[in-house]
Amino acid sequence: MKPHRKTMAVFLDLSAVFDHVWRQKLVHICYNTGIKDNAFIWKDFLRDRKFSGIFNGLLSKSHKLRAGVSQGSVLSPLLFLIYMNAIHPDTKIAFYADDTAVWHSHIDTVVSEKVIKATFEDIAAWAEDLILTINADKTNFCSFSTNIRHRSTFSATMKIRESQIKRVDHSKYLSIILDPELRFSKHIENTASRVLQKLNIPRKLCGTS
Repeated sequence: MKPHRKTMAVFLDLSAVFDHVWRQKLVHICYNTGIKDNAFIWKDFLRDRKFSGIFNGLLSKSHKLRAGVSQGSVLSPLLFLIYMNAIHPDTKIAFYADDTAVWHSHIDTVVSEKVIKATFEDIAAWAEDLILTINADKTNFCSFSTNIRHRSTFSATMKIRESQIKRVDHSKYLSIILDPELRFSKHIENTASRVLQKLNIPRKLCGTS
């Protein structure tokens, strides 16, 4: 992070994303991406998928899956990333599977606020187009800067349609707790606490303290 820049980041929570992938749209996106002809024979992976369940040893009738990609398949995460890549090309976004983050850095806080809000509107429209749901309750945003004064002037508010997005001081992305100055002190503290808890297990089993 550059010393004089302020960064605003939004961390999105998409609800049950693998279950809601619109297959016809995914096929169309794959084709437009350049996946076609012999490289697209695997598209049958998306067709005529069914599921059934077992309860008390009894197998239920099979039902057709009308949306989603198979969870547990090695191909599904790749297909989902292709699906996610359909977002507006001018939008800056980073994602790992369904962990999604959007950010913008600038020396002027007002500029960052305007850009990130415009970007977020694009993402909301993109999610609707792909029949994905952004969970407003679990989505949050925060600001980062090595200068405390910069963070104190950061007063942005965010909404998904009519739902207010919560501003936080710390946010977790890819299992890493990010703090306003990116010193990772909160993450280190949390990791150390979990390690100590694990170390106490064998001590208790051995009857030592």
